Amino acid sequence: MKTLRLNLVPIVLAALLVSAAVLDGGSKNEAVNETLLSEDNAYNPIPSPDGNHIAYVRTGWGSPGGTGGFGRSNLVSEVVVIDQKGVPTTAKPLVDMFLDGWTPDSSKLICFRDRRYAIVSTDGKRIAKGQIPFDPEKQPASERVAYLKSLAEVVWIRSDANSGGAIETPTRTIATKEQLRMDRVVPSPDGRYLAVFGDYLRSDLHIYDSLSKSWTDFGEITVHPSDDWSYIQPSWNPWFADGSRLVFLRDSTITVASPNGKAEAEIETNAPAGIPVPSPDGRSIAYVTFEPRPMKIRDDLQFWGGTTIWVVPVSGDQKARAVTQKNPDEVLDLKWLGNDSVVFDRIADEEFYRHARIWRASVPHEFRAVE
Repeated sequence: MKTLRLNLVPIVLAALLVSAAVLDGGSKNEAVNETLLSEDNAYNPIPSPDGNHIAYVRTGWGSPGGTGGFGRSNLVSEVVVIDQKGVPTTAKPLVDMFLDGWTPDSSKLICFRDRRYAIVSTDGKRIAKGQIPFDPEKQPASERVAYLKSLAEVVWIRSDANSGGAIETPTRTIATKEQLRMDRVVPSPDGRYLAVFGDYLRSDLHIYDSLSKSWTDFGEITVHPSDDWSYIQPSWNPWFADGSRLVFLRDSTITVASPNGKAEAEIETNAPAGIPVPSPDGRSIAYVTFEPRPMKIRDDLQFWGGTTIWVVPVSGDQKARAVTQKNPDEVLDLKWLGNDSVVFDRIADEEFYRHARIWRASVPHEFRAVE
């Protein structure tokens, strides 16, 4: 098998302006503005909290540290940072890991892979690093970590096949719960609440309140309709910026709820959908719809392409509007960049992740909910 060579030429900026009819259930014949941010083979774009930079993961196959076969050890994962125009801010990747996100001050990145973690500054210095503890004779821990602002530490879930699981940091155990065998923990922006859910389709969502030391069970949700969504570790954050609410998808209904489980809004998508995310001002939700089809190389499996990105007011009193044209590629990650644009990836239906790109789409003012 030939090693895939990543495109490391200087990033170019290309704009794509289209006017097209979009799926039934939303508005039609509206202009959408899509911009290709990078020629890198990359996915999982995550804007910094101050909005000045975007970090993402270069990918492909044939990692120098791999085995040369077909296992995930051969997956390339290089963290890179660009500015809003797509210009790289560093000459080389910061770290060979997956990406969870930024610290609140926009100065450092939270990275992980193979149960190792690192907090890395934007100039490439490792501020902290470590290993998630696990017992190989029991159910192993998740490899994923997140940043907990209230403790200024990374946090993870360590599962135990006998007693359930624990939410831990390098210095303490925050909470335990029977039957807690989830893969991801995502803290609310202030660190009070911890959202816990699995990487797999139709996972249960649990919220831990660190102040009252209580759990709330939200039942079954869908993060992304593909069973393979988590394989290369994209990210999803359901929290509103003020931590007072979160958004999730159940079947084809987007639900906005408080951390205590009270539903505040429900919005029908009328199509297979996933990865809903709230705008920074908390007034709008962006999400992706999919039209699955058989994979090119495995027609017995589904490829979740035919993607369109939509924006809808949280109140649900207006129809969703498309901010992209329908595209044959799959979207794994969606984030807001300020209140007037979204960034996302598009992954082509090709083996070994040979064609993945980072895009930006504007969200016109008339599409957004306003006071």
